[in-house]
Amino acid sequence: MIVFLKKVRTKTIFSRFEPVKVEPLELEYLKGVLEDINVENHIVDELYSLKEPKVVPDIVVLTGYNVSEGKIIEEAKKYKENFPKVKIIIGGVHVQLNSNKFHKEYVDYVFTSQRLNSFKNLIESIRDGKRKAILKGIDSNIYNENLKKKEWNIGENEFVNQQEEIIPDRTTFHRILNKTRFLEKRRVALIKGSIGCNYKCSFCYCKELNGGHYIPSDYDKIAMEIESIDSDFFWIVDDVLFSNRRDALRFIDTFKKIKLKKIIGYLRSDFILENLDLLTKLKEAGLTEVIVGFETNNNEELKGYEKTTDSLDYPKVISSLKKEKIDLSALFIVNPDYRLKDFKKLGQFIKENKIEVFTISILTPIRGTKTYELLKNDLTTKDPKKFDFLHLVLPSKLPRLLFYLAFYGLHLRLITSKRIWKYILKK
Repeated sequence: MIVFLKKVRTKTIFSRFEPVKVEPLELEYLKGVLEDINVENHIVDELYSLKEPKVVPDIVVLTGYNVSEGKIIEEAKKYKENFPKVKIIIGGVHVQLNSNKFHKEYVDYVFTSQRLNSFKNLIESIRDGKRKAILKGIDSNIYNENLKKKEWNIGENEFVNQQEEIIPDRTTFHRILNKTRFLEKRRVALIKGSIGCNYKCSFCYCKELNGGHYIPSDYDKIAMEIESIDSDFFWIVDDVLFSNRRDALRFIDTFKKIKLKKIIGYLRSDFILENLDLLTKLKEAGLTEVIVGFETNNNEELKGYEKTTDSLDYPKVISSLKKEKIDLSALFIVNPDYRLKDFKKLGQFIKENKIEVFTISILTPIRGTKTYELLKNDLTTKDPKKFDFLHLVLPSKLPRLLFYLAFYGLHLRLITSKRIWKYILKK
């Protein structure tokens, strides 16, 4: 049996710059499963020129972000036309809450679960010829003898309730290691610890995954995995690295026991403010950069996002990170209702606080979130490629051209960033 594991990508406005370029971690987890059961497999990813071998696959697994929805469907159809007997499996975080969008005649299975053991069970059942109409966490396109045609059988919901003892196969990562980066930081490995998110921001897709069930990280397991990887930086891509003091202390204790590593992770501003005394210890434990979702410097907007943070605290958070020499990547959202004064206010906030690295997204309701349900009737497009956080998908108060000029104008300050210039020169 031969399996292709393919990351389907769609280019955005910033694709040519590629400030962040990382391994296809979800495929490496699937590769780990397949290697464990001795199934030949090949990761395919055009970002790294990882092309499919010239063999006939028995199974093709396709995954990608929300913007790639249409392209994933096109790829599935193409593979089925080229290899009529191939089994097409579609999965990934976008698919989990939008499985019905992939119920096409040329698709065989759609994953709605994050459970890796379910993927293992499916592959084994296909390999062993045991056709199961309905599997937990999997929608199946099965031939109905009575109807004389295929029909979709919806699998029972399945959630991960504990950490699985499966680690990613890093063979591909070691081949592309020197091409990976987080801005000026090179040789970056991705690490996944927790599942889901224990916060309730209305715009966030991640908190809806796994049925809203949050599985915390095992820091000992993370440390052990990090020690086994030859890399310069380790980006722990959990939605929040830790959300309470107890977990932060556990992280510090764990990472003090191993050789110093350079860690990148997500933290909330309220956690940082409430635990300023831990920043020195976190820096000593390896925390090199934090990514903070400030979203906006307007408290009324924060309430609308159900963010539960206070923008008046942000300057102290920023200055405290600078004092400890912990790098900051700040995340902001601009609302389609913004007037020029709102863009100016955000730009002034970034300037006054001397934020070197930031990203600004346009508020984009992602299907599967609370924000989407509230705003879906106002959408001006349903084209998945436009839901990249860089396009207006809702009506704007300003004329569209003026809105985009103001939006991209905010990014001009990045030209003054030393870190951005380091990235440019290294590239």
